[in-house]
Amino acid sequence: MKNRWIGALLTLPIAVLASEAAYRIAEPSAQFYPSGNCLVLALGAPSRADGTASALQRFRVEAAVATLRQRRCRGLLLSGGAVRNERIEALTMANLAKTLGVRADQLVIEPTARNTWQNVGCLHSRLLKVERVFVVSDSLHAQRAVRYACRQDARLCGRVVNAGVVPPIDQLWWSLPAAAWQGAAFLRDRLLFERHAGENGPLCGQRPPMSSSHQPRLW
Repeated sequence: MKNRWIGALLTLPIAVLASEAAYRIAEPSAQFYPSGNCLVLALGAPSRADGTASALQRFRVEAAVATLRQRRCRGLLLSGGAVRNERIEALTMANLAKTLGVRADQLVIEPTARNTWQNVGCLHSRLLKVERVFVVSDSLHAQRAVRYACRQDARLCGRVVNAGVVPPIDQLWWSLPAAAWQGAAFLRDRLLFERHAGENGPLCGQRPPMSSSHQPRLW
């Protein structure tokens, strides 16, 4: 038992350093892309059971709002369905964005996506309407979404770009397992889907019933 604890204590710093290095390697060079005719896409994350924003949602929305203002983009796309509970992720994130000063007419809610592949796929037609789409999440997750966009439609290569953020060190409780998951997803994609050994899921999920006040805006 003692040896196991020692092994865990030795492994943890290595895992932290490895994940931090991976996030920083994936950190984008989005500053080289021009601002203006653009959109910001915030990738979904589970809401709390009571409908309030989780720490992960807050991290993504705050980063997305900062990018929206810095880049002077037309609007903020929020993508995410009710995956882990009955709360639609995009709605929770939209409410949070409003509290941060984003106008309702700047928000586009996509309430069906159940994973990163669908975060991009459900918004495919809208992504083609602007010169640039800045994808916001942690840097590794945003990088994966950009890769998916290019796989789904070659016209999105170079149009959809990584604007992800390196998680702060005090968020290790989610950033460490998230880095491990992104690494596993990268290997899965390369070994299975990108070699056509398996079929990708549908580009978009089934649209849930929503009140008229929550219907997504269309440009």
